[in-house]
Amino acid sequence: MNKFVIFFIFFVTTFLLAEEFNIENFSDPAKYNWENMEDRFKDREERSSRQKLLQIYELNKQQIVGNMVRSAVAPGWGHYVSHDYTKGHTFLASEIVLFGTSLYFYVQAMDDYRNYENSSYIGDINQFYIDANSNYRYSQFLFSLGAVIWIYSIYDSISATEEFNQNYWNELSKQLHSKKIVITPTSITLRF
Repeated sequence: MNKFVIFFIFFVTTFLLAEEFNIENFSDPAKYNWENMEDRFKDREERSSRQKLLQIYELNKQQIVGNMVRSAVAPGWGHYVSHDYTKGHTFLASEIVLFGTSLYFYVQAMDDYRNYENSSYIGDINQFYIDANSNYRYSQFLFSLGAVIWIYSIYDSISATEEFNQNYWNELSKQLHSKKIVITPTSITLRF
């Protein structure tokens, strides 16, 4: 019984609040700037071509999250995919140099530390300890700098992807508007 009462109240309020549907206002072609049927067909064709263009764009655009994951796996990979080769080379080369140099200083620090442990002369002990700490600090600094640049490459892959997508959209739009003659099954259109 309660469902019937709720349905009845809903029906009555809808009926009381509903306006009369005005077909004249709904179908007025002047609000779309259509003067005749030819304008309607041109607008329909333009919308259809834009829709096709948007479908092509949606299929081929790059995903920001995907490029961020690529850059997280290997620095610069997201930039390579986005065709930003200069930044991709820069990030990859800087990471190789920084992490390679960090590893070099770490190995030197461990060698100096082993020499420190095995040394019996006080002068050598002090020098090996100072050298081990110095090389270890260089190693940590370069590793931290490499980590910061890697994180920045992940962040920068966002702008590289957005730039690629914008350039791709502009190229598609240019191709659409550069066609002087468009042949469809129902018509041939010449654009100036």
